[in-house]
Amino acid sequence: MDNLLLVNSGFYTWFVLPALIFCARIIDVSMGTVRVIFVSRGLKYLAPVVGFFEILIWLLAIGQIMKNLSNPACYIAYAGGFAMGNFVGICIAEKLSLGIALIRVVTTKDALPLSRVS
Repeated sequence: MDNLLLVNSGFYTWFVLPALIFCARIIDVSMGTVRVIFVSRGLKYLAPVVGFFEILIWLLAIGQIMKNLSNPACYIAYAGGFAMGNFVGICIAEKLSLGIALIRVVTTKDALPLSRVS
């Protein structure tokens, strides 16, 4: 009975629900950023798994938005979670270090033998 009172309370409507939507958006946008990196790197088995959970979380968040169309705090949380999710996704991408490494070799001799692939 207490759980039902919490869900119907103003505290839940104006603070808890927007916080959950905010967190869900951070997670799903971050996953989307990582998924795009996986796709660009050719990780064809990992990218769809990440995409599945990304969309599952997004559906849960947008479902709560649709149930609470009269709550502007949910809109702000949704947009804020998207913005923060981009930031977090970029930070995760940096930590994964999935970039391209560039190695420059400067020689005093002819470099043509170095460029041949055996």
